[in-house]
Amino acid sequence: MRILAFLVFALTVAPAIAEELYLFDVLRMPAYRGSWDRLARDVQPTPDWLNQFERNFDGVAGAAKTVTLDGKPYDLFFVCKPHECAAKKFVVLFEPGGKRAYGALGGVGDPPLFYGDPTPAMQDALAQALKG
Repeated sequence: MRILAFLVFALTVAPAIAEELYLFDVLRMPAYRGSWDRLARDVQPTPDWLNQFERNFDGVAGAAKTVTLDGKPYDLFFVCKPHECAAKKFVVLFEPGGKRAYGALGGVGDPPLFYGDPTPAMQDALAQALKG
C-alpha cells in the first residue's frame, strides 16, 4: 500500500514540483496539510491574515523554492498579509513529502519568531526568506 501511495505521489506531485507550486497547492495534499496544521497550532496569537489564509487560501503567496540545508532538500514557501507583504510574512520549510514543517513569522525590521523547533541552519534560511 505504501509503495502504491508513493507511486501516486511521484506521478502526480513530482512533475508538478518542476512547475511552480504555491503554498495553497501543497496544503491540498494530506501530508503537507497535516504538517502545516501541527505547525500552525504553535503560532499564537495567530494573525488574522494568516487565519484567513488557512481557511480559504486567500492571501499573497510565492512559488516554492528548494533550499538545501545540511545536505537535505526542503521546500520553502511564504504567505503574507496583502498590501503589507514586507512587514507581515509567514515563511515555512517543509521536509521532503511534507513530513514535517518549520516556520517563521515576521518581516523586514522585526526579529523573526520561529516555530516547529528549526535548527540554526533552518532559522538562518527562514530569517533570510522573511527579508526577501
